[in-house]
Amino acid sequence: MNHVFSAAIVAAGVGALSASPASAQDTPCKAALCVLVIDWGSGKSAADYPYDRRYGSADDFAARFRSVMTANGFRLSDTPVEGALVMNLRPQMRPRSMCDAMAGLNTDMSCTAMSALAVNFVAPQGSKGPGAIRITNRCAAGDVYMPHKEFAQYAGDFIQWQLEGQAAKKERPVGNC
Repeated sequence: MNHVFSAAIVAAGVGALSASPASAQDTPCKAALCVLVIDWGSGKSAADYPYDRRYGSADDFAARFRSVMTANGFRLSDTPVEGALVMNLRPQMRPRSMCDAMAGLNTDMSCTAMSALAVNFVAPQGSKGPGAIRITNRCAAGDVYMPHKEFAQYAGDFIQWQLEGQAAKKERPVGNC
């Protein structure tokens, strides 16, 4: 299967090179099924990041991300599909994150937050996919992050904006901190 994408996609923070809005037929993972791979790094899985009292569990992130992408019209599969575009997610986990809502005396740093998400697309041979996207989970200066569920919502909305909303001059999503 050979796909040609009309809108040039670049990393977050840099504008799209094409001025024409992307249609659903041109948007990766909407026109055709994509394979979703969440790589927790170093042979780890979501189970290696159990429930965190401040940020939730890695399973919360994965489930919410899939539901947000599906609600946004993306067609995703967890099983390999020959000739399909692969969307690789690589969460960057930050152990020793602040558990307190506000820093104070004797701040508890025993929580694990997701500080960023790297999104890479691997296109089938002979086709070109969108460029990489990096999504930062930052609520304020210091060590304050969105919980996993809220970050999954933001990440899904940001990917949709990056792939089609930016070229259509839609408003950029804002994190719910």
